[in-house]
Amino acid sequence: MLAARPVQGFFRSLRTRANWILIAILFVVPWVRIAGEPLILLDIPQRQFHVFGMVIFPQELFFLWLILVALALALFFFTALAGRVWCGWACPQTVFSDVYAGVARRIQGWTRAGAPRRVARWRSVATHAAWIAMSAVVALHVIGYFHSVYDFLGALATRHWAGASAAFWIAVTAVCYLDFGLVRQTWCKYLCPYARFQSVLLDPESLVVAYDAGRGEPRGKRAARHKGDCVDCGLCVAVCPTGIDIRKGLQLECISCTQCIDACNGVMARVGRVPNLIAYRSLAALEGRRTRLLRPRVVVYGVLLIASCIAFAATVAQRNPLSLEVERNRTALYQRMPDGRIGNSYTLHLQNRDRRQHVYRIRLEAPASAQLVAGVNPLLIPATGTVTASVFVIAEAGDVESGAPVRFVFEDLENLDRPIVRESTFVAPAHDEDEEEVHAG
Repeated sequence: MLAARPVQGFFRSLRTRANWILIAILFVVPWVRIAGEPLILLDIPQRQFHVFGMVIFPQELFFLWLILVALALALFFFTALAGRVWCGWACPQTVFSDVYAGVARRIQGWTRAGAPRRVARWRSVATHAAWIAMSAVVALHVIGYFHSVYDFLGALATRHWAGASAAFWIAVTAVCYLDFGLVRQTWCKYLCPYARFQSVLLDPESLVVAYDAGRGEPRGKRAARHKGDCVDCGLCVAVCPTGIDIRKGLQLECISCTQCIDACNGVMARVGRVPNLIAYRSLAALEGRRTRLLRPRVVVYGVLLIASCIAFAATVAQRNPLSLEVERNRTALYQRMPDGRIGNSYTLHLQNRDRRQHVYRIRLEAPASAQLVAGVNPLLIPATGTVTASVFVIAEAGDVESGAPVRFVFEDLENLDRPIVRESTFVAPAHDEDEEEVHAG
């Protein structure tokens, strides 16, 4: 476990505020309800994805695909523009590792020189106890994105599925404790896949945390002549959560947390030299070239991101609240009624994707001479509910040929302008079968 030295400065203060804002969002969202439904919930048992008042079902995975594409393009766009800003400012691994490390420092303390002091046993126990308690709270809210936090706590309180719920909570708590308390940025340094392909997303004009070697080298103590601005204090290494030396150039372990910027600026202020020896800058700027924010890579990512957002919005606007399937009963191809007419049975599967109930009227558009017989019509479909109904289509013998299309029209009584049409086929006996039955009669 790496223990970075604490540092104060402009970026440190900004990151602390950002951390608490992100944690507040993470903790508040599972408790928010819109018309009784969760704001964001990936409900795996019910196979529903709730997002900002919209319910996405398994048949609509393209919505989730569009969301994931937009998020990926946003990551590409901001990485090309500002480097690993996600890693340093918004990644849960960085945010919670930072908070856990801060709690450890408050309990265990640090020496005036900034090094971790020898810790009494009770302080070490208190630190781990605090981490476990924090992990339990974090785990509860993480679970709240996959299972209603109200139902989860209710299950624990009423002991309904309490054993399974408690075991799951304990398991997620253990993962949070090990990850944020013990592993921390070791994950970023050795295991995170994003660090491995960042070189594909970055270019020389991307903003990164970089050391100005032209100004800082040759490094040495302040009293030495003909030395650069770097006093070789090693503070930039001591404050780095991944333990790298930023003076060696851009490295995949760097998460752009800006700790080294604040540390170096503090040293520069004390020795009376110009700040920003380490700063947010592009590699092109270090070589004396102009940095272009708008360049082909950034423009392409930006256009694709906007296009994906427009596609998602357009798809949502055109989305019909009813999902339905018409299935002809295949156990009996057709039925002959007592009056000689031919009937076909159909099963209707209707799913309401909306958060409010809808009433649909069913009518038969084709064949024109056929009759629709339904036990219940119109049909009431509850919010996010599913209804299965059986209907009959009956026609005079010989009026409708076998294989003729059967066209059902479903009309929302609150919105008659957007009917839904589904087709199936009608099965009737062949003409020679009818003639044989007539002669037999």
